[in-house]
Formats: sequence, C-alpha cells, structure tokens
Amino acid sequence: MLNKFLNDKVKVTLENISSLVLQSEERIEKWQYKACDYKTDNTLPMPDDSWETFSYNDVVCGKDAHAWLYTEIKTPKVSENEEVYFDISTGYEGEWYATNPQAILYLNGEAAHGIDLFHRKVVLKPDTEYKIHLYFHTGRRHDSAAVRAKINVRDTLIQKLYYDIKVPYDAALCFAPEDYAYIKTMKHLESACNILDFTKEYELIGSPTTVLTKDGAAARENMLPVSKEFYESAKKAIEYLRKEYFEKECGNSDAIVNYVGHTHIDVAWLWTLAITKEKAQHSFATVLALMERYPEYIFMSSQPQLYEYVKEGAPDLYERIKEKVREGRWEVDGAMWLEADCNLSSGESLIRQILYGKNFMKKEFDVDSKILWLPDVFGYSAAMPQILKKSGVDKFVTSKISWNETNKMPYDNFNWQGIDGTEIFTYFLTAQNHVPGKAPGTTCNYNGSCNPSMLLGTWERYQQKELNNETIVSFGYGDGGGGPTDEFLEKERRLEYGLPGFPKAQMSRVGDFLDRVEKNFKKAKAENRYIPKWVGELYLEFHRGTYTSIAKNKKNNRECEFLSQTTETLSVINNILLNEDYPSNKLYDNWKLILLNQFHDIIPGSSIAEVYEDSDKQYAQVRNEIGEIQNDKLKALADNLSKKGIMVYNPNSFEVSSYVDFEGEKLYAESVPAMGWKVIISVKGADSVNVSTKRLENKYYVILFDENYEIYSILDKQNGREIIKEAARANVLRVYEDYPRDYDNWEITNYFRDKFEDISSVESVKEISENNYAGFEITRKYGRSIITQKIIVYANSRRIDFENDIDWHEDHVVLKALFPVDIHSTRATYEIQFGNVERNTHQNTSWDQAKFEVCAQKWIDLSESGYGVSILNNCKYGHSVMENEMSITLIKCGTYPHPEADRGRHQFTYSLLPHNGDYTEGKTVNEAYILNRPLVALNSNGGGKLPEEFSLINCNCENIVI
Repeated sequence: MLNKFLNDKVKVTLENISSLVLQSEERIEKWQYKACDYKTDNTLPMPDDSWETFSYNDVVCGKDAHAWLYTEIKTPKVSENEEVYFDISTGYEGEWYATNPQAILYLNGEAAHGIDLFHRKVVLKPDTEYKIHLYFHTGRRHDSAAVRAKINVRDTLIQKLYYDIKVPYDAALCFAPEDYAYIKTMKHLESACNILDFTKEYELIGSPTTVLTKDGAAARENMLPVSKEFYESAKKAIEYLRKEYFEKECGNSDAIVNYVGHTHIDVAWLWTLAITKEKAQHSFATVLALMERYPEYIFMSSQPQLYEYVKEGAPDLYERIKEKVREGRWEVDGAMWLEADCNLSSGESLIRQILYGKNFMKKEFDVDSKILWLPDVFGYSAAMPQILKKSGVDKFVTSKISWNETNKMPYDNFNWQGIDGTEIFTYFLTAQNHVPGKAPGTTCNYNGSCNPSMLLGTWERYQQKELNNETIVSFGYGDGGGGPTDEFLEKERRLEYGLPGFPKAQMSRVGDFLDRVEKNFKKAKAENRYIPKWVGELYLEFHRGTYTSIAKNKKNNRECEFLSQTTETLSVINNILLNEDYPSNKLYDNWKLILLNQFHDIIPGSSIAEVYEDSDKQYAQVRNEIGEIQNDKLKALADNLSKKGIMVYNPNSFEVSSYVDFEGEKLYAESVPAMGWKVIISVKGADSVNVSTKRLENKYYVILFDENYEIYSILDKQNGREIIKEAARANVLRVYEDYPRDYDNWEITNYFRDKFEDISSVESVKEISENNYAGFEITRKYGRSIITQKIIVYANSRRIDFENDIDWHEDHVVLKALFPVDIHSTRATYEIQFGNVERNTHQNTSWDQAKFEVCAQKWIDLSESGYGVSILNNCKYGHSVMENEMSITLIKCGTYPHPEADRGRHQFTYSLLPHNGDYTEGKTVNEAYILNRPLVALNSNGGGKLPEEFSLINCNCENIVI
C-alpha cells in the first residue's frame, strides 16, 4: 500500500531539486541606454555620447515605449553538465504576457532570441565574449518596465532529474490515488526519491550574486557545485527512472497525441501592426534558438504577411527560417495571406487570400500549401469548402467552434460539405486540460501546452476515436506571439514515452498528421463504417457583434473590394482596346492592403483605436491610388468614343437598366451592357413619382406613414398585396441596451432584446420631389445623436431605398431597423460568398435559438410561395429574421478595446425589395449588386474610334455572376 503522504514527499523532493538547479547568478550591472522609436531596419546602433548609463535597478519609462540597451560581457567557464544562460526580469512575471514587455536579444549582431514574460532565459556559450543589444518594448499594460538581467549558471543534470520526476508526478496527479496508473507511477517516484542523498551541506565559496565583469570567468571559479554524494545519487535516480519506469512501465497505449510548435500572432489586436512586426521577429528568433538545442523540435507557422514582415525587417533572420524550412523542421502552411475573417470578406477576397498566400509560400519556400489553418476565426461560411477545393486546398483546421456558448459540435473530425456539395476534410483542435473526476469540457485551445494534463485532456476531448487514434496539440504561447519554451520541450521529451494511463506523444508536422488521419478515415470508409459529415455553415455561437462593430471598416472593405474589381476590369478593357499598360503592381499592392485589413481582429471591430487609425490611412491609400486608375481608365475610354453624349459604364456582369448620377441629376439608363458601356442622350423623364403628406406613390407602390413617419402600409399595386404585417410598423429604428458579460466589441448577447427603445420622435421632415424619384428626408434625435434618413422611391425601380446619414455619439447600445412583413415562411435566405444559405425563422431547437444574430453579405430574403421581400445593403452584415420580422443591424457601439468604437458619422443605404416569386425571380442578386456597384457616367465628346456600345464579357446564365 502506498504511503498516503507520498504526494507530499515527491512534491518536497521536487522543490529541493529545483533549488539546486541554479549554480550561480551574476548581475549585469551596467548597460548603455537610448530611448528610440520603432526600429526601421536591421542595423544595430552603437552607443555614442547621446546614450545614458542604465543600471540594474533602473526602469525603461513610458507606456508603449521603445529603447535600445547595450553592454559587453564575457561568460564564465563552466564544468561538465553546466550551462550558462542570460536571464532577465521585467517585474511583471505571472501576468498575461501579450501586452506586457517584450524584446529582441541580439548577440554579436545576430537576432538570437525573443524576450517576454515566458521566454526569459537564453543559453549562451561559456567563456565567450558577447556584445549584447536589447531592443526593448515596455508594452501597453504599464508605464514602465525593469530590465534586471543576469548571467546565470545551471546544472543540466540536476535539471534533467527535475523533469524526469516532475513530468511523471504531474501525470500521476491526473488520476485518483486508487487508480492503478497513479499507483504505478508514484511507486517508482518513491523509489527514485529514496535514492537521492540530501544529507550533506552544500557550500558556495564566494557570493552567488557577484557582479559580472570582464573577469567574470575567474569569479565563477571560486564557486563549488553540489556535493559528490548528491550528484552520484542524482545519476542513479535518473538511471533508475529510465530503466524501471520510462522503458518498462510506459508505452502501452496505441493512442497518439502529436505535438507541433506554434505561436498564434494576431496581426493586430491590442497592439498595432508596427508592434506585430516586432512580435514576429522576436517569436521566430526564439523558435530558431530552441531548434538548435532540441533537434526533434518541429514548428508550424501560417500567415505569409508575417513572413513578409520578417523578410523586410530582419532579412538575416528570414534566411535562417528558410534553412529550417528546407530541413523540414519548420512547417510553412495555412493557405491564406493571413488568418482572415470568413464571414465579412467577400468571395473574391477569400480567393485572393488563398491565391496570395499560396503564391508567396511557393515562391519563397517552394511549398504548395494544402491546409487552411484558421484556429481563431469567428465562424466559417458554407461557401468555404468549394472555395478551398477549387483553390487547391484539401484540408481545414480550426478550434474556434468549440467556443460555442450553447451547442457542442457533434464531431471534431469530419468531412465538411459546402453549398455546392464540395467536401473538405476538417479537423478541430481539441487541446484542453484534463480535470480529474470531470467529463471533458467544451472549449478547446490553439495555444496549447506540453504537460500531462493537456496531453490527456486533448485525447479525452476528441470524439472520433472509433475512426482514428491520433490527435494534435499546437503548443506555444500565442495571440501576442512568443511560442514554445524550453520547459515545454523538456516535458514533451518525457511524454513521448507514453506514461501509464496516457497516450504517447510525438512531434509531427501538421500536414503529415492530417495525412495519417485522413488515411484512417478512408480505411474506415472502405470498411463501410460511418464517416461524419457536417453540411452547411460552421456558425460560431459567439462574437456575433463582430458583424457590426467598427462600421467604417466594414464599409471601407466593401467599397474597396468593388473598387479594385471594377478597376481591374477597366484595365483589361483599356489594355485590349487602347493598348494601355495593365497596372498590375499597383493593383496587387493595394489588394494586399485590403487583405491585411480583413484580419480576424481588424475587420470584425475587435482591435484598439490605433489599429483603426492605421486602417483608415490604408483604405485612403487604396481609394486614392485605385480610384485614380479607375478615373483615368474611364476618361480614356470616354475620350476615344465615336459618339458624343453621356457614356454610362456598367461594372456588373449582367445587363443593367437603372439610375445613374450625372452632374447632380439621376438619369435612367436602359440596357447598359455587362462590363461595358452605352452612350446615351440626357433626357429628363416626366414626373411619375408622387409625394404628399405621409404618402409616397410610384407605379409599383403606395407607401403610407404614421404621425412619426414610420411606415404602416406598403401596398404592392401590381400584385394587389399589402407587404407590412397588420397593425405593425416598418423601418422602425430600435435601440437595444448592449452590455455583454465579456468581450464587449465582439459580443451581442442572447438577452439584448430584453430592453429596447424605439426612436420615434421626429425633429423635421422635408419632402423630396425630382423628375425620377421622390421621398422624405426625416431627421430624428436620440440622446446625443442625430439620424437623418432619406426614404426614396423611383419611377422605374422596385427598390425602396433608405439612405442614412447618422451622427452617432452613444455607447453600449445596438441600433437596428425592423421590418415586420406579411410573409409566412419557416426559412429565410441569406447571401454568403458566391451563393446563399437558408436559416430557420423559428426557434424550435437550441441550434435555431443560438442564431438570433447572423451574418449575410449584400442581401437577405423572406419568401413564401409566389411572393417575397428582400432587404439589401451596401455595407452591413448583421441580420436576423424572427418569424416574419426582418431586421438589419446598423450600429453597435461597445467601448472595449476601442472606447469610442462607433462614434462619429455613418453613411450607408439599405433597401427594401418586394418581389414576385422567390429571390431569384425577384432579381434580388442583381439589385444588390447594382446598389453596391452602381452605373457610372461621364461626358464623351465623340470623334474617336470606339463603338457607342460595348461589352467585355457577359453571361447568359442567371445563376452565374462574374
């Protein structure tokens, strides 16, 4: 029977061993110091008269401040089994690290290691002179940071003994004392502890805190190691554990947990892009340093954007990365340019994310990326499988869906089927800690650890054990970078034995792991066993506010996507017809800025204010540079037309009859060819839209307003049908209180509908009456905010437009526009990339209830047999349809991490489109494109050679959009 106090005995033994690892520590007492801005290249500055002296107890002052520190040292000589290392403390150890101090350590001119709260020790060569540069960032969490550096010596044999006992001990604690795995392990640890001889005194001659000088090596010689008796007993204990425990008692499981080093680096979040460039350098330098010490270490990193940052800012470091890629120890994959949001980015953008990402990886590393790696993205469109497969990507990995707050996904490993039937092999990371006596939890981690608890928890959480015996952990500190530590790698070495009651651990590339798992699935299928399949979107039941927060970025993204696509088409036309050069470089570079801002913490609206200051500048650059190209291309075409008149250009891939803005008027242009133009003569139409008090009428509708100018009736004259639900009001602007329990700018919670207020009061109303259109301009006030809305109907359009100009200054509310319509259907249709999905309008199940706020691209539709209503938008994404109440989310104004996230001016349009049949018969798709890519008009003086009508390309299939 085991001693019931054995747990305490092993714990105390570990504490004693740990205290003996450090053999000496010697302060670096003096540095030279100079405050600086962001480093702009890889040139290391040398001290001059402008540098100050910096002592051991001094601090670097300033939040988000940078400094260079420089010193020269000589490391001490050491004995066998001893190791010299640089050790640094900033004073904030134990805190969350991502926004705390970080640094890059340069040794003799080379970026040698990253420094952060979990990477503080850097192994040095003994008896060696070093010129040390430290590029230091204080972080955004505190107003100052210490730089307390030492040169220490540790005993590697004692450290090995520590881990040889520590890892099995932690493993045993995963089980109850009566469990055989616990008993087996603790029995051997007891024997190992009994071998150790702690009975002798261990004296050090001299001070272990002697100040390091150029004569440091001589000072080290005055110190004695631990006694020979303990050292011999330590060797015996290590040998005992190797033979009797690791080799005899371990390795009995055929389950395998693979490990791959990783550091999730958010390209922007609680820090700016400039800091991310440093995070990439400091994280990757650490990986390379650890690879030199641990030849089995395999690391994987995605996001070519980060590699490009390193290539530009630290070319020597980049070349060292490429060498490890050639060795096969550094895995480059992930498919996309960066880990982009997959709800808000358009289909064109998602394809370009993959195109740019794969091209970079092939050109720079000769890697054909086959895996989409998106562990931390806030939901995955049902269009993704088709996009991936057609882009040469075969597999998909994430973990974020495990964050669902209501439902647990039934599978972790499955074939994911998209809207066209395409299937992608999909794997969910299942890393989580084992909790003794409890079933596996739901939430999993992409910033994994190497310890017994996570090893066991990862395997227990995996749900497809009947098909496959392998899982994987991506281990390393992430979000703010950092990556694996030597502690993780030491523990992984012991876990590879397969401790009693545990799966075996092994290092593996992600691609190799997925190939093995897919092979197991194919084998199971050949044996006629059920292979899990998930059909449709991977909806994240969390972070629903990201469809709306920071509205300006969503608008900028939508407009820049279309601007760039239209300019590309025009550039092709001009190249063919006018032999003009195609501006490939400018288009490519500006698309990269669009892709950059689709990162999953930028476009969702979950970053700090400074990130959006950068974003504003980048979108302005896209608008200026691409807008100038577009204008030049249009003018060149107009100048070369044979006919005088107004050239109307149609950027869409279908023929358009619609209104175009020209010199302050709206002209109606009929049958403008796809991706081409038509020359028209300006003709003012007769008045065909009537506006009177609380009434609008054209040939399609009669629209009636109440005393608050909310719509209570829309009569479809051609179909003799009332569109608005009886006794209801439409276009109601409703404000909901918005206080999520966590993740302010990320979240809209399921209780937000409990408290609301309608913005009904009217400040002023103006009638609008023009040749082709009419409406009302209605101004309302709410709190400190002014809402000006034009409700417009046209002579020749079924669209009812709601043009908004809002000066918003509220916090912690959500603003929606509601349309209760007289349509009965259990399903509503929402546009996604390259298609659409249907979602239930009822709340029968918990899965339905969780989708109280969902994402759509340019339109949603609710149709019954023979009739329906669509809502279109030109920059909004959050929507819902509850029974017959359709709504579009206009503004969400949280205060963290951006305290004034959506204050300011908002200009956008949404439209109501009643129609016969369903959305296809009602031309909803076309109308949404016309709202987002309207016709463009400019004067032509004639006299050229180009025809008065031209189309680059058109399609005779209504279900295809080019």
